[in-house]
Formats: sequence, C-alpha cells, structure tokens
Amino acid sequence: MNRYDKISGFVWLGVSLGIIASTSHYNFGTLGKPGTGFVPLLSGVIMAGLSLGIILQAALKGKEENKEKEKGSFFNARWPKLVAALIILFAYALLLDILGFILATFALVLFLLKIVEPTKWHTALSQAAVTTGACYLLFYIVLKVPMPKGIWERFF
Repeated sequence: MNRYDKISGFVWLGVSLGIIASTSHYNFGTLGKPGTGFVPLLSGVIMAGLSLGIILQAALKGKEENKEKEKGSFFNARWPKLVAALIILFAYALLLDILGFILATFALVLFLLKIVEPTKWHTALSQAAVTTGACYLLFYIVLKVPMPKGIWERFF
C-alpha cells in the first residue's frame, strides 16, 4: 500500500459518508420490509467499511515498503497499460454489435490478459473462455438479458 491508497481510501470514505448523509430523509424500513433508503444506506455503510479497511492497511504497512513501491512514477510505469486497456475497451464497445457478445467478450478478456496483464496463453485462453461462459450463463440464460449475436445471428 502506498500514499495513493491512503488518498483513494479517504476520497471513497468521503463519498460513502455523503451517501449515508443523503439517505437520512428516506424511510429505512426493516430488514424484512426495506424502505427506499435501505439499500443506499447499506451501500454507504459497506463503502465506508471498505474505505476504512484500505486506509488502515495503508497506515499499517512499513514505510520502507512504501518507498520502494513509489520509486517509479505511476504514470511512467503504468501509462502504456492504461492506454492499451482503454483502446481495448473502446474496441469492445464498437465491435460488440458486429461480432456478438460471445466473440467480443472472449476477445476482450483475452486481450486484457495478454496485453495489459501478460499471462501464459493457456491461462489467458482458459480464463477468457470461463469468463465468457459465466457471463453468458448469468446474463443470457439466468437473467434473460438479450445479447447481441452479431455475425452469429444466422446460426442461432
């Protein structure tokens, strides 16, 4: 953990406290019969707890470890990967209707695992297949969300 973790922890703590404060005029209801303010309040409390956990972890880590991690600038070390991830995500959005959900999602995960966070080919292929299959199963089969079929439309 480094100072960026502390900063982001405090920012998200502020956001979560704002969410908690903004739910004060809603009816919370009960656990069995939740009101309109129940989910926002619960979300704010969970966010605050996670933010405090990040802040606590960052504060408890040794200063030498933080200095070693901060030697390279964030932008110098990670800038190319950030740009690659953004290009891949924009390409996914553009090609989703053309290629269809299955092929586009498989390609998205594969490229992210090979370009942004390099892994072995067999690992990247298997994780891309499992991720695509799980998303298809959850959204298309279970939740009945219509997915773009793209070039595969005539086959299905």
